[in-house]
Amino acid sequence: MTHARWKLARERQLAEGYTDPPEATVEREQIRLAMALGQLVYDRRTELGFSQEDLARRLGTSADEVDSIEVGGALPVTSDLLARLAAALEVGVDVHLAPSGGTAVSFDKHAA
Repeated sequence: MTHARWKLARERQLAEGYTDPPEATVEREQIRLAMALGQLVYDRRTELGFSQEDLARRLGTSADEVDSIEVGGALPVTSDLLARLAAALEVGVDVHLAPSGGTAVSFDKHAA
């Protein structure tokens, strides 16, 4: 599971000199964070050998919701969602907020 098409389209826009309006920049960063989180959730779920249904039970939600998270559809990414994912996937969640944007999320398997 990758988001290569989205990245290629963005690179093409930048090469053509396109610049985002400020509100689009914020929204794009939220989408990027949700997509990065989705990839982390998918990778950790499969590492643990869980099906989407297994993870859904641990989260107290549906398999469709897990699928939505994994494809980057968890908008906005909330602290409640991160806490529930941390418990269900047995990880710590690290979020890095930079003043220039560039938010990053990662899982720490040793912090759980």
